[in-house]
Amino acid sequence: MTQSGKAHLKHEALVSGLSNTVFNGIIAWLLLRNGPALAWDGQHSFAVDVIATAFILPLIVALIVIPLQRGKLRKGKLQSINLGPESLLQSLADRFPASTFKGSLLFGLIGMCLIAPLTLAGFFLLGVETVAPLHYAIFKGLWAGAMAAVLVLPMVLLALRGDITPALSMNRGN
Repeated sequence: MTQSGKAHLKHEALVSGLSNTVFNGIIAWLLLRNGPALAWDGQHSFAVDVIATAFILPLIVALIVIPLQRGKLRKGKLQSINLGPESLLQSLADRFPASTFKGSLLFGLIGMCLIAPLTLAGFFLLGVETVAPLHYAIFKGLWAGAMAAVLVLPMVLLALRGDITPALSMNRGN
């Protein structure tokens, strides 16, 4: 992979991570600041919020990132990126469907079925029963930013995959 490819991936991870940290932290704070502490269950459940966010955030980020990256690829502003057959990240991206919607849905399901349970397992193992709104807003911002920064890498690799580039120019529905 070229230096420009590595720099592009780092840039996308940084932008996605920082923007999602700020937006998710602020939104959580605005929604929760006057409410009670969040608990595992009930009307103010951090577990439900973690599961929902772990699905919705990757879905939305992928629905934005993949078409933007493919548009830049079509216009010649970016080149396809391939980390090589030894890259686990490239191998993961290569297994995703070429369809933007199907790929985005899969990212959402990965968030909900893998990231959410691991996150909630951390809460459980640390003995967390309740979380104050400010602390949860800080956690959510940092957690969402980290999730977006990590997941945007396979999203970009999926979008800039060389094997789907010809199909993109013929079928703009992907």
